[in-house]
Amino acid sequence: MSARVEADLLGPVEVPAEALFGAQTQRAIGNFPAGHQRTIGSFPRLVRALLLVKKAAARTNGQIGCLPEIAARTVERAADRLLEAIPAGQFPVHYLHGGGGTSANMNVNEVLANVSEELLGGRPGEYRQFHPNDHINLNQSTNDVYPTACHMAVIFQWQGLRAALDALAEALDGVTRRWGGGPWLARTCLQDAVDIRLGDYFGGLVSQVRRLRERLDSAVDRLHIVNLGGTICGRDEDAPAAYRERIVANLAAVTGDDGYRQAGDLFDAAQNADELLAVSAALDILARSLVKIAGDFRLLGSGPEAGLGELHLPGVQPGSSVMPGKVNPVIPEFVMQVAFRVMGNHAMCAAGLDHGELDLNVWESSMTFAVLESMELLESGLTAFTDKCVAGLQPNAVVNAAHVQSLLPRLTRLARRYGYQRVTEVCQRAPSDPQALRALLDKAFPEEPPDREALA
Repeated sequence: MSARVEADLLGPVEVPAEALFGAQTQRAIGNFPAGHQRTIGSFPRLVRALLLVKKAAARTNGQIGCLPEIAARTVERAADRLLEAIPAGQFPVHYLHGGGGTSANMNVNEVLANVSEELLGGRPGEYRQFHPNDHINLNQSTNDVYPTACHMAVIFQWQGLRAALDALAEALDGVTRRWGGGPWLARTCLQDAVDIRLGDYFGGLVSQVRRLRERLDSAVDRLHIVNLGGTICGRDEDAPAAYRERIVANLAAVTGDDGYRQAGDLFDAAQNADELLAVSAALDILARSLVKIAGDFRLLGSGPEAGLGELHLPGVQPGSSVMPGKVNPVIPEFVMQVAFRVMGNHAMCAAGLDHGELDLNVWESSMTFAVLESMELLESGLTAFTDKCVAGLQPNAVVNAAHVQSLLPRLTRLARRYGYQRVTEVCQRAPSDPQALRALLDKAFPEEPPDREALA
């Protein structure tokens, strides 16, 4: 493979001749070998965010006279060209690279510089008209560019997950609309409790999913607060006042999202990543809630003869290599495994907040990738759960009707009418024989209305 030679602080570096990246990216490839692991190029929303930040910076630098107008417009054109079809292979840095995101920032700087060169007739690696640091990174630092892009990437990623949550809520609500009037046995401590309607149980799930979505919506919206313009650690002498005053407005313009606003305290924004952890915490709560919901479905669909059997879950694949006819609840199990991984990612995010020493949290990068992966996983899990499980499930009306005839609902009704103590005294005469207890109840309370009168 032919190569060109570039140089950086540490000396000459061989770079593939046709690569759009340069010396610092090439060093990162050697320092952080990706192998078969993910690179920043496999997170297109982060690359998109970085390109949009650079586009906004070029526009701002052109407006205030720090870049010639032709240069600013060329960088914007280069960013637009890359945004049309992000070339993932040109962003080969391992996603867990050291340095607080410097390698990722320089990767984008180098690619934009080289595409800008090409637009004006130059060749990659020449940097005659556009230098990665002097022009593309002008009035910026990794310390404000990268955290801003991290926030933006999560906002972009949230759109798909939000739609998946809305779809799940709608599908669960559809179950309530179709079957909600049917009988249902509530359970507490995995023991029979009282008779309710199927819609009571599923309505609770709908309410929960919508609340989870609202919590995440609020947490993600807070990420519109960015430290762009804060450069190294927040001090105001590292970028012109005119740049700091315009950069976030231009970011809003290039993204088409007017929600972006500059942090009130740029030092705080550089030091702390708690807003990002809040998103991870909301994802963790979502994951744990999905474990409960999917676990319930596994229990409710257990059987077919010796389990609860109160729900018919759609069969999507054979369940055993040796037991003919067996069908497993693989979709709820998929959702639960996705959730387990999200819980692990949250632990990584929490550690990132814990170790944000002194004036910059350099772990915001790893926190962001954990959040992005969690969002990707949850979107996939929720889509499968909605389409392949919830949309096709049906209650087992015969089993549910039989289960609500169990003793505990009847005993609860009797206690309301005759008093807890009186009913308990009857129970003590047949503590472990349901049939004998039913006969005693018939004798002790002959005037009791039929068991299902309450649901008539």
